[in-house]
Amino acid sequence: MTVLFVAIGTSRARSVCDTSAYLLERGVDVGLVTVEPGPWEQAGLDPRVRLYPLGEGEQRHPFARLGRLLRRVHKALDTKFYSKVYRLLRPYVMWRVARRSALRQIEWNGVQQLVIGDSHAIPIGWHLARRHPDLPVGFELDRAPFAAAESAAAPAVSVPAPRAAGSAPTTEPSGIDVIDA
Repeated sequence: MTVLFVAIGTSRARSVCDTSAYLLERGVDVGLVTVEPGPWEQAGLDPRVRLYPLGEGEQRHPFARLGRLLRRVHKALDTKFYSKVYRLLRPYVMWRVARRSALRQIEWNGVQQLVIGDSHAIPIGWHLARRHPDLPVGFELDRAPFAAAESAAAPAVSVPAPRAAGSAPTTEPSGIDVIDA
């Protein structure tokens, strides 16, 4: 059983890191398809999450190579124009790179959910939803299938003993009322 995250950028890194920690506590394998693993490691992503980087593939793609060539050939060339064009083409490039590299490494029969981590990952999620119509795809994890699994790190909950009839309730502070001295 695996949950796969697709996040091109780290705009929602806290959410992805927290959700992956939740899943890992319950014994669920987690994968993350992203451009570069470095920023995710700095954001606190658990090292047990399997990373599928796309950065090298993107750099090898002909459109990215063309942009580097234009910058080298003529430094005064208005590369802002090409940057704007590449920004429009990047979802196509990222899907091609993901399809040819990272997505071939994934055992799709074991993937239980696909979670889109940011808005830049929507095109890849759309393509994957078309390829795997029975796979649940969303922006947030559906925790219902995992809620029954006990967390290995969850502390045992103690239930207070019932009060005897006629005894006065205790007024000890708890929760937000407790002040650490």
